[in-house]
Amino acid sequence: MTSYVPSPDEVTAAQTPGGGWTRKQLAEWGVPWPPPQGWRKHLADKWSGKEVEPLRTSELPDQDSLF
Repeated sequence: MTSYVPSPDEVTAAQTPGGGWTRKQLAEWGVPWPPPQGWRKHLADKWSGKEVEPLRTSELPDQDSLF
């Protein structure tokens, strides 16, 4: 599945009044929740045509898997 890749200006314009981004908006761009560190640079690189690895979520286990 190919996600829409926004321009850096679109990413900035989509910020909520609180300074973040919604889970729904990030999902439309193919960014996992919670967004990993470096996701904005990843999108900017992808938008400019660079080859980038897929974004990965944290490798920490889900809380439920600890029990």
